[in-house]
Amino acid sequence: MPRNPKSRKGKTKPAAEADKPLPLAPELFPELNATFYTGDPAEFLRLRIEALSLMALPTEQIAPLLATPRRIGSLEMTPTGPPTDEVRERYIATESVMLFHHAAEMILRLFYAHVEKPDCPWLGMSASTNFAAFKEKVAKSRESGFSESDIAMVFLGGTDPRDAAIAASDEEFAATVDAIKLLLGYSAARLLDESFLYNAAKHGLTTVRVDTSKMSIKTDDDEFPLHNGGLLVYLHGPAGPRAPKDGPKHHISMMASLPDQDLATATMIYHAIADLWQVARRRYTCQSGKVMLFTRDDVRQCISGPVRASGGIMRTTVMELTKKRPDGSLTDIGITVEANFMPRAEGDADARPPIRTVALPIRQRDKQVINPSRRWLLPFSPEGSSRV
Repeated sequence: MPRNPKSRKGKTKPAAEADKPLPLAPELFPELNATFYTGDPAEFLRLRIEALSLMALPTEQIAPLLATPRRIGSLEMTPTGPPTDEVRERYIATESVMLFHHAAEMILRLFYAHVEKPDCPWLGMSASTNFAAFKEKVAKSRESGFSESDIAMVFLGGTDPRDAAIAASDEEFAATVDAIKLLLGYSAARLLDESFLYNAAKHGLTTVRVDTSKMSIKTDDDEFPLHNGGLLVYLHGPAGPRAPKDGPKHHISMMASLPDQDLATATMIYHAIADLWQVARRRYTCQSGKVMLFTRDDVRQCISGPVRASGGIMRTTVMELTKKRPDGSLTDIGITVEANFMPRAEGDADARPPIRTVALPIRQRDKQVINPSRRWLLPFSPEGSSRV
């Protein structure tokens, strides 16, 4: 007598093996790595910095360049003449902020990917699609500190100069690790604290650059300068990225425009990413390269030098916009002033050792056994990368 299928209530049929997602074939990793490291994100960042800096040239120098007809593929671009100084100043101020934030996010994502997905960092980069989770990870790193051992492996290729096979002293090696740690921390801080500014600049370009007269705080005995020059003004809801969601809404922020700081620190990030890329290229594709050694004082100078030159201490002033009460009266204006971050200097900054570049030779463990098979799993894999 056949069984009644309804008599087995509460029991589900186990999923078929064919319905389960299959793991990615490890044989793909060599081809993915060989393809990934044919690129160079550091050079892309360098060209963005160079292109932006050209806008700072005097009009008589940049006018002939902009007057030259240009062609990109099938597109012919007709010159429109040089922009005014005011337009260029606004462009430099806004674009430098976006460039820095792009560089900061780039170095953080590349660092995490090479630490967390050592078999195939490209997969680590592509899997990081949840920006809220990424910011949470950055916040944890900022609070606990970035691992010096991870920094040494990812950016310099070893636990010490001998393991990395580079001609550097232990002091130089440790100083570079310390400098990159400061750079990662600074990138994390601005990525988190200035997310409203970055969103305003990136999404719809809703930042406005304004020039102000000198702002200062006066006391009975002295006067302290706060700011003098350009400000980037933008609207946002909560008082800040970490403000409680049920707190006051409708704020406007005025941030000191320091494009020289943005470009200087983005340049240091470029050097750090170049180191990371050279180290990874050696590890995954067996190519020699070079790395740059620098110190915490080099990074400090990029951060604090422009602040000192500006003569002000204000980074951002946040104002809660006036509200209207039911009786028709207006609320008071609440103002919060945040100071510029100034890393503490140690010793004579002018006496710091020069930045230098050292060779990154191939080590025995970087040599890979190449399978003679000419069968690739990807249609664009570099020759010699197949393991099938």
